[in-house]
Amino acid sequence: MPPLLQALQRRVEHAIRRHTARRMLVALKRATHRLPSTLHVPVRSRVLVIAPHTDDEVIPCGGTLLQHRQLGSQTRVVFATDSTAGLADADLARRLQRLRRDESEQVANAMQFESVVRLDLPDGRLVRYETTLEKQLVDQILSFQPDIIYCPFPGDGHADHQACALAVGDAAVQLDWKGRMHAYEVWTALWPNIMIDISEQAAEKEDLIRMYASQMADRDYAAGVLGLNRYRGLQHRVRYAEAFYACDAREFQALTNLLNQLAPSSHTAGEHTPQVNAPLSGRSEQAGRKARSAAPAGNTPHP
Repeated sequence: MPPLLQALQRRVEHAIRRHTARRMLVALKRATHRLPSTLHVPVRSRVLVIAPHTDDEVIPCGGTLLQHRQLGSQTRVVFATDSTAGLADADLARRLQRLRRDESEQVANAMQFESVVRLDLPDGRLVRYETTLEKQLVDQILSFQPDIIYCPFPGDGHADHQACALAVGDAAVQLDWKGRMHAYEVWTALWPNIMIDISEQAAEKEDLIRMYASQMADRDYAAGVLGLNRYRGLQHRVRYAEAFYACDAREFQALTNLLNQLAPSSHTAGEHTPQVNAPLSGRSEQAGRKARSAAPAGNTPHP
């Protein structure tokens, strides 16, 4: 086929794929808005929390994890990054890492987590390590055998959070894991289908977030997320609630892939559009990487 026709074919295929992905994503969004969220009550479970950074275990789902503590659930937290905020100065990065590690250990003791795992991948650059992250999450799911995985929603407005969502979805599907994914919100409000009433845990959740003094010195995350929880509670006439998108692993992976297919729309001027017949995984699809890299990586410090 002449090069000109090949180029035209690629453009047509690219346009069709983007149009189809957008329609499917809009349909999903409409479906979640038509179906009201239900008020969910946690039960004793094996709980795996995937947190891109230290404090991502308490900001989005701290109240829910406090309920799991009360139920006697076994909880493992996996911190994906080294939480150094991507500092270029090696000495400053090491000091910040030690400080945040100490803060997270204080929180873990208060929360009575069964175990904490630190993968120490580069903060702010997870999109470059999605293959490594997926392999390590496969190991964590195999070794811990969770009933529930709490992880970032695929559309959360932070590049590391998006990379985590893609990696955990692929890891869970690779293992044919049969548990439930509970995707949480941090930087971007998600489309919830379940809410958990955390009215009795809100005060302690605030205390736990404030244990991350290095984060709180930059901005008041505790006040911000409690405001979100207060707003979420209005729908069910409770004081505070945490919102989640709950689904099985295959639905979660499908959602991450849909969002990944929309990535080319995030190209900035001057960037080259990759060939549309490239695989659409986060590791090999350059557009997905560029879009996630362009998503805010947060200021120093950040969750």
